[in-house]
Amino acid sequence: MLLSAQTTTCNLTCLRWSRTEEANEVSALVLDIGTSTTRAGYAGDDIPKAVFPTTFGYTTHYSGDENNKEVRIHLGDEGVSLWRDGMEVGNPLQNGIVYDWTPVPAIINHAINRSLHCDPAEHPVLMTEPAWNTQANRERMAEILFEEFQVPAFYIANNGVLSAFAAGKGTALVIDIGKSVASVVPVSDGFVLRKGIAQSPLPPLAQTTAFTMLSNGNANVGRPGASLVPHQLIASKQPVEVNMPPSFALRPERQPGTTKTWLSWAENREVEEWINGCVGVLDQGWNDQHAAMRPPRHYEFPTGFSSVFSSERFIPGEVYFTHHHLGGGPQLPPTLPQLIHACLNATEPDLRPALLNNVVLTGGNSLLPGMADRINNELMRLAGGIQSKLKIHAPGNPSERRFAPWLGGSILASLGTFHQLWISKEEWKEHGPNIVAQRCK
Repeated sequence: MLLSAQTTTCNLTCLRWSRTEEANEVSALVLDIGTSTTRAGYAGDDIPKAVFPTTFGYTTHYSGDENNKEVRIHLGDEGVSLWRDGMEVGNPLQNGIVYDWTPVPAIINHAINRSLHCDPAEHPVLMTEPAWNTQANRERMAEILFEEFQVPAFYIANNGVLSAFAAGKGTALVIDIGKSVASVVPVSDGFVLRKGIAQSPLPPLAQTTAFTMLSNGNANVGRPGASLVPHQLIASKQPVEVNMPPSFALRPERQPGTTKTWLSWAENREVEEWINGCVGVLDQGWNDQHAAMRPPRHYEFPTGFSSVFSSERFIPGEVYFTHHHLGGGPQLPPTLPQLIHACLNATEPDLRPALLNNVVLTGGNSLLPGMADRINNELMRLAGGIQSKLKIHAPGNPSERRFAPWLGGSILASLGTFHQLWISKEEWKEHGPNIVAQRCK
């Protein structure tokens, strides 16, 4: 990121809350395609104007014979959540990076044309990317935007740098806990230190832990396994007492047309809702007595089944830090403390105090209650031998943490000093894909 240290460490309030004159001149768009949601908006704005699920539905329609078929992609807030006969479900990202490019143009089109109502040929586009993105992926994204959307200019920027920038920092230890990956990325003077990048598929492991826990029930408290039938398949339900079997009727007309991929998505969505409503993180590490002393949470599922969750509601959150509830094993992914330790060990000793003094916490799963305090305590333990003041930037505003990379891109693309970094359409035509690696460091 070729910006001065003074620029990268400037006070965030100087940049973020209004569209700047520079942003208006170029009318740049910022697009952040994440595993959970896609965010799109104008450079200089404080929040994206469009936020919709990246997961999409698709239906196949035949005209005449089987060789003449049309696949329709359903995007937006009602794209996958609206039940459709025979609709399958997909997501183009794995491990935080694009692996299936087929739906990507449709996602970009939905973001720019249908949500922002913009002509992409009139707006430079800044894209975000994870620190471990491949060069082939970066070039493919540039190709799509230049060749299919005819954008006048393009840039792709690293999520870690952008999250640091959103916090007003040029040097930072960025801890990002998203939907598919938890990562720790060291940033120094606006550049990612690639040898220090550490990542782990902890969020899916926490999700699977919660799914199994809910499905199996808990005989110790007299709770049967919860049926995770989504509301879209339920015709009616009757109120029942806590921990009693639910009384509900399915919509029979929807059973034949419900696909396995849609049902899997819907069941996991119910688990996500339960996580958002019940799961917490113990700030001092796992302790049975401390967990039992925390206030329980009552939760009702779409079927009408309800239960009260006590200490076990902290188990999915504990997966991020220890695996003792899972029995251990070499096949389990590294925990957050292990990621932080690996990241710090891979950086120069002289830089570690600056990183620990500028920790940035971001990502939707970082919002779990108690997560920031637990990370602070883990960092204090890990940093025992490093002479540094430990300081975590963890905004209380959920939008600032969920959308940190987008916000950093909004700030970056609105700076007058950034204009020199855009890859123009003319440069793309002259130099081809190689210009991406040369310009987007």
